[in-house]
This record gives sequence, structure tokens and C-alpha cells, in this order.
Amino acid sequence: MKFSKSFFARLFWFLVGGVLSIAVNAGLFRLFTQEFGWRNSLAYALSLAIINVLLFLWNYVVGFKSDRHWTDAAWRQGVCLGVSNGLNYVLVLTLLKLVPECPGFVAAAFAWFPFVHQKLVGFWDAIIIGGVQVFIAFFKFGLYHYWVYPQQPVAPVPVEAGQAS
Repeated sequence: MKFSKSFFARLFWFLVGGVLSIAVNAGLFRLFTQEFGWRNSLAYALSLAIINVLLFLWNYVVGFKSDRHWTDAAWRQGVCLGVSNGLNYVLVLTLLKLVPECPGFVAAAFAWFPFVHQKLVGFWDAIIIGGVQVFIAFFKFGLYHYWVYPQQPVAPVPVEAGQAS
């Protein structure tokens, strides 16, 4: 399988957007749950909705530049986001219920390094959110690259008879 330069450029900007979205998503979730006192389900739904609007703009303008009209890309991205967000929402809330705190064996594995141990325990919800987003990102990139924002093949320029090299 041969990859073009634009494939790697798209992958780079997708990764940059992904890292930023994980930070913003986890930060909004923490704000809504800890500062506002909202339930996990409402807090995560709102943080996911906000991050989706930001990611649509990021992907359309930066990550997957396209000559396609935004409305054509928007419905495709809407379908992709509907599926991936449904999976994301269910996985995050299920994992937060099943493992609400950092498991003892994970915390004990990093007891020798207090800084990491403290972050693991203190930011367990953010680690779950980030892990799920990374898992789903593999599917989203494939859908974005090949279906939401497909690249148009470059047509060869015909060489005129007098310009042959």
C-alpha cells in the first residue's frame, strides 16, 4: 500500500487535533462534574457536543482541507460522529461505572514514582476519556480520510506534441 505525502500531512493534523480535543474534552468534563456538580452522563454529553463542533471546524479548515462544500462534508462527518460518539459515550460511561477509581494494582505499579502515581489517581476519569478517544480515533481517521474528505485524484496534464521532452 502506497501512502501519499498528503496522507501523512492529514495524519499529523488529525493527531494534533486529537491531542488538543482530548485535553479540552477531559477538562470540560472535569469542570462540569467537579465545579458545577453535574452527573457524569450530562457532563460528558455536553463536553462531547462542544468538542465535536470544535473538531468539525478543525478538520474542515486545517486537518482535511477540501474543495468540497462544507455542507457535503458536514453530513458525512455527522454520520461518522454519530457512530463514533455513540460508541465513545457508551464506553466512557461504562468504564467510569465499572472502574470509578484507579485500580489498586495500577496505582501500586507506579508507587515508586510519586508524581505519576498522584496523576494516575487524581486524573483517572481523564485517563479513561483519553484512552477511549485514542481507541476510536483509529476508526475516525480512516473514515475521514477515505469517505468524509476523500481526495480527488489528480488528472494528468496532457503533453502537446510540440512540448515533448
